[in-house]
Amino acid sequence: MANEYSDELRKIKSLLIVTSLQERKDLRAVRAIRSFRGNLDWKLLDQLLIDPESWDYAVEQRGFDPKLVFCHPDLLLGHPESSLYYRGLCGLSIKAAKEYFGAIENLEAGSTRAKIDRDKAIRMARTYNTFISTIISNSFDWTLENGRRTIIATLGITLDGSMRNRIGDIAEQRVRIVVLEYVVDRELLVKPRASLEKLAFAGQKEFRLKHDTIMLFGSEPDISFKSKGQLLATVEIKGGIDPAGALERYGAATKSFQHAVSVSPQCQNFFLSAVFTKELSSRIDRDRLVNKSFNIVDVLQDKTVRGDLLTELFHHTLRLL
Repeated sequence: MANEYSDELRKIKSLLIVTSLQERKDLRAVRAIRSFRGNLDWKLLDQLLIDPESWDYAVEQRGFDPKLVFCHPDLLLGHPESSLYYRGLCGLSIKAAKEYFGAIENLEAGSTRAKIDRDKAIRMARTYNTFISTIISNSFDWTLENGRRTIIATLGITLDGSMRNRIGDIAEQRVRIVVLEYVVDRELLVKPRASLEKLAFAGQKEFRLKHDTIMLFGSEPDISFKSKGQLLATVEIKGGIDPAGALERYGAATKSFQHAVSVSPQCQNFFLSAVFTKELSSRIDRDRLVNKSFNIVDVLQDKTVRGDLLTELFHHTLRLL
C-alpha cells in the first residue's frame, strides 16, 4: 500500500499535468502564428538555416503553411509566445533551449515585460529551423500532426521538470513545519514570537533560538544552524520518490555538505530523503559526509522516527535541551 506522502505527490502530479494541459498553451501559440499578417520573406533559406530539401517536402510537396513548419525571426518579434510552438516541434525542453539563447520562459508565457531583440530572434529562428529540418529530413512521411504530437510530448517534459521542483518544495515545507512545531512546543524560539500557523506560512527565513542559536531556512542547505558565526549543523531535504534519481539528488546534497565542512569542520550534516536505495546507503557510509540520515516518509508519518531526528538535532547536536 502506497504511503500517504507518495500518494499525495502522485495526486499533485496528476493535477498539475491535467490543469497545465487544459491551459492549452500550444493552441494559443498556434493561434498567434496563424494571426500574423505581416509579409514573411522566405527567399533566403540558407540565412534562416532551413534545409532546401526539407522546405521542398513540407511546403512545395505537402503544401503546409511555411510559418507552421519553419520559424521566421519577424514572427518571433511580433509574437514571442510562438517560441513554445517551434520549440515543441523541435522536441527541445526549456532547459535545453536556454543553453542556446538564454531565458525564454517569460517570452513563451506572453509576458508584456519580456523583450526580444532582432539578434536573439534570429538566433532562435536559426536554432529551431536547424532542428526542424533535421527532423523532417530524417522522418518518414512527416506531417503537421506528427509535429503537434511532438509539441505535446515536449510540454510533458517541461511539466516533469516543474513537478520535480514542486516535490522538493513540498518536502521542504513539511519538514520545516515539523521543526518549527518542535521549537515552538519546546519554547526554544526567542524571535519572532508568533503562532506556528503564522510562522509556517509567513515566509520567515531566520529564527533566533535559545543560546544565541540562529536557525535559517534557505537553499543549499535547506536548514542550517549557526551560533556566534559558527556553522553548527545543516539539513538537506530531498523529497523525490523516484529511486532512479536517488544518487543524483544525493550528489546535489553533498555539494552543500562539502561546503559546510570546509567552513566549519565540526559541522554536523543531516540528510533526509524519501528514497534510500542500497547503492545510496552504501555511498553515504563510504563518504562519511553525512552524520545522520533519515527517511522523510518515516519522519512525517512515524512519531518515533520523528522524535529520533529532533532529539538528535536539538539535544545531541545543538544542545538546546
